[in-house]
Amino acid sequence: MNRCFPIIATLAILFAYTTGAIASEKVVEVEGSSFLSREDAIRQAQRSAVELAVGVFIHSKTEVENFAIKKDRIMSRTQGYITRFTILGEEKAEGLYTVRLSATVSMDKIKDDLLAMKILLDSMERPKLMILIEEEYIGMDDVGMCLAETEMSSLLAAKGFDLVDRAQIEKIKSLDQSRQALAGNIAAARILGLDFGSQYVIVGKAVVEDIGEAYPKSGLKSLQASLQMKVIQTQTGLLLGSIVKNGISVHISPLTGAGKSLRIAVQKAVDEYLVDTITDSFQEFLNNGAPLKLHITGITSFQQYRLIASSIEIMDKVVTSKKEGWNKTGGLLVLDLRFKGTSEELAELLDGLNFGKNSLEVIDFAPDRVDCNLL
Repeated sequence: MNRCFPIIATLAILFAYTTGAIASEKVVEVEGSSFLSREDAIRQAQRSAVELAVGVFIHSKTEVENFAIKKDRIMSRTQGYITRFTILGEEKAEGLYTVRLSATVSMDKIKDDLLAMKILLDSMERPKLMILIEEEYIGMDDVGMCLAETEMSSLLAAKGFDLVDRAQIEKIKSLDQSRQALAGNIAAARILGLDFGSQYVIVGKAVVEDIGEAYPKSGLKSLQASLQMKVIQTQTGLLLGSIVKNGISVHISPLTGAGKSLRIAVQKAVDEYLVDTITDSFQEFLNNGAPLKLHITGITSFQQYRLIASSIEIMDKVVTSKKEGWNKTGGLLVLDLRFKGTSEELAELLDGLNFGKNSLEVIDFAPDRVDCNLL
């Protein structure tokens, strides 16, 4: 039996409740017009349908700009995104063809598109992902490889996710929180994520078992892999969900068969659960407000404290504002916000905001935090 505690970090993604997931298909009604032909009018309507669907994922100013730049490349895939459509009405007037249709757009195909995924990840300010997977091999020699971690990091990198600097991995492995997190301690997993700047922590256990010959006297080994996985959002400490995915393969080499069965299980976990869970949780934050910590220094009077705290509370996109406290000696005001947007969007709203003779200057921001100084 072999156990390893591989960890890899990061994603610049994706934290919600899986019950609030975006539907796999979206039905939209759109119009298209063209002086060229009826067929071209239909194509223009289809492009509009895809643009609306992609817009589900786009909220920040940065992402709107990115989408505008890359839209033509995405729109060239229109036919691949639309699974079916129905013409609701059409007319031709003074040489202009106009077609109105109902189109069904595959959200899964848009998510699977690497370019669309990159746009989505950019809108999420490229959140980091930490992965802790314990591996166990039953009925096999000591494999001595962390196959599940390697495969998962490879798949996430291919989809455009950022991976943590590998120099940090060994530090994480030696920490007691790693062992606690792998044992199911959600609080320990959250602490690890916060300490290493990861917005999501994936904790899992992969078990591979040699279940004997696939066929009598064939010499082929049957290898079965089972991957259990949980996703924790570190800003809130929420357990977003858990799954079990299986894979099975047949090979003359137990090591090769183990690798194949693990790859199947990991592929299922990434494609059928992980990406959706992260992106859907981010969508939930945009809809209902993401938790952000706001630190403001330089507040030297109670009047300034009251003015600034009350003004921020009624700002656009601020859902809730909870005061952690203020101290005149230190001049620090700390607010826990729920904000419908990203930390960069909040920073843009705050930077240069005037309060009488004073104004705010943003001095730093991260995906879960904005730091300001009152000048």
